[in-house]
Amino acid sequence: MSIHGIGTTSHPAAWYGLEKTEGKEAEGNFAKNAAQALQAAGRSTATLYGTDESAGDTAIFMSADLLNGSSISVYKTPDFAQGNPVYKVKIWDKMGNVTERMVDVSKVEPENCDTAEIYAFTADLKESGKGSFEDTVLKAAVAKAVKNAEQKNAGAWSFWEKVDWVKTVKDIMQSEYSCGDLRGYMAWKKFLGFLE
Repeated sequence: MSIHGIGTTSHPAAWYGLEKTEGKEAEGNFAKNAAQALQAAGRSTATLYGTDESAGDTAIFMSADLLNGSSISVYKTPDFAQGNPVYKVKIWDKMGNVTERMVDVSKVEPENCDTAEIYAFTADLKESGKGSFEDTVLKAAVAKAVKNAEQKNAGAWSFWEKVDWVKTVKDIMQSEYSCGDLRGYMAWKKFLGFLE
C-alpha cells in the first residue's frame, strides 16, 4: 500500500521556492521552509492518524496540518464500488477527537464544498487514474493552504466550511500568470479542468 501526503503542511511559506529547485536541493529547501513556517507559527508537531486495521478500510490519502495540529484521511471502505464512489473521511483535531463522515463524490460540487469533500473528490480522481497525485490531491492541499493564508489565521480553519474551490484555483492561476510562471499557470489550468 502506498500512502501519499505524509508530512503535508498547510502553510504557504513551506511551499515557497519549491517549484524552482530539484532533487535533494528541493527536499532541503522544503524542510527548511517548513521548519521556518512552523517556528513562526509556534507549532512543530501534528499526529498523522492511520487506518483502523479491523475495519478493513484502505487509506488513499492522509495529511497532517502542522499549523493547527489536525489530521485528515480519506479511505476506501471494503464495500467501495467505482459505480458508487463513496469514501470515508476522518478528521482529527489537535486533541485527537475524530469526526467521521461518508462522502459521495458524484454529488460533490467544487464551487461549493468543504475540505473533506474536495479531498475525497480529488482522491477519487487519483484513484480512478484521471490524474496523478500531484495533479489532484496535492493541488487541493495547496489550494487549502492559499485559503488558510487568506484567512490570516490558519488555526481557525474549518474542514467543514464551504468554499468555492473553482474561484480559489482561478485566483491562483491569475497569480501564476501575473508572476510570469506559465508552467505553473498551465498546471493549475489542468486542475481547474478536473473541477469544472
